[in-house]
Amino acid sequence: MKRTILIAALVSAPLFGAAWTDRAEYDLVLNVKNEAIPQKQIALLDQWKAKYPKSELRQIRCELYLSAYQSVGNSAGMLDVSREMLADDPNTPVGIYWLTVLTPAAKKQSPELWDAAEKAARRLLAAKKTDQEELLAHRTLGWVRWQSGDYAGAEQELTAAVKLDAKSAELASWLGLVLGLEKRPEKQVPALWQLARASSVRQMNTLLEQVYTSYHGEPDGLDALKTAAAASPFPPDGFNIESAAVIAARRAEEELNRTNPELAAWLRIRKQLESAEGDKYFAETLKAVPLPKLKGTVVRCNPAKRPTEVVLSMNTPGAEDVTLKFDSPMATAADEGTVLEFGDAFADSFTRSPFGLTVMITKDKVSGWPEK
Repeated sequence: MKRTILIAALVSAPLFGAAWTDRAEYDLVLNVKNEAIPQKQIALLDQWKAKYPKSELRQIRCELYLSAYQSVGNSAGMLDVSREMLADDPNTPVGIYWLTVLTPAAKKQSPELWDAAEKAARRLLAAKKTDQEELLAHRTLGWVRWQSGDYAGAEQELTAAVKLDAKSAELASWLGLVLGLEKRPEKQVPALWQLARASSVRQMNTLLEQVYTSYHGEPDGLDALKTAAAASPFPPDGFNIESAAVIAARRAEEELNRTNPELAAWLRIRKQLESAEGDKYFAETLKAVPLPKLKGTVVRCNPAKRPTEVVLSMNTPGAEDVTLKFDSPMATAADEGTVLEFGDAFADSFTRSPFGLTVMITKDKVSGWPEK
């Protein structure tokens, strides 16, 4: 319909107006008007272009090409024509629209195409008249950033697109893939969420199962994720899926709590002390309450006879992790390798590098010390 209107407008122009090069061009366009078969119209348009490449009506000729190519499903031809239109006039709305729409599906992708498409999409975004145009612009900008390797930029553009079309499986799958490609731990759960939203597409469902099992370690919980993701375009605050590494660490800690609770307690304490909040933890938590029951191995006593302090390794042989300071000298020394249990005492100080925790303690709070 649009092609017919364009041609009618052309042939109704004055025969010797400024637009026409000569009568032969006018007659050629009449032939285009009278041809109803799109393939033959394309052939006539090719003749027009070959004979009059610099015609003043070349932008309208391009629009006729677009319409004819669209009728026969030739998206590659439409893409080439839209790029031709923009090369002649970067601000032509029709060229801007079609280059933006067609680029993500183009079979031949290239940096030159991405550059042209990004410029077109940004012009479309700047002059947007509808939400649909804004959506198309963000979609193509997200695609271009993705293909260019700018995954953070792609995430920003595709997130904006998903907000405009929360039902699009295509956009959800793109966003999920981009989040995964960022390879940042905090992006993995949002990536799974988006892939779950796109799982209605068979290929995406297979990919989701593979990625989810790789991340989580087992398929349990996948159906619940799909159900939750179907109800919202983005995960709620605080939503989490445990990684296989986290699950393994938790299970190992549970087993350690069962088989060696003293070591488990020490590892929790040390992890807190070595964290970024270690000083605060020591001052406000560890120092304020008695230590739990712990177990260590003697590295050395100071002094060697009737020691007032003993240095212990807690989990690595030879490491000087904890120093017990007694309120009075011990009657005997403890040999290197002696295992001591202690607790119900208060931490006095600690250093980060080299790591060391000092504990003030009385004799009755230590068991395993040799009597002779």
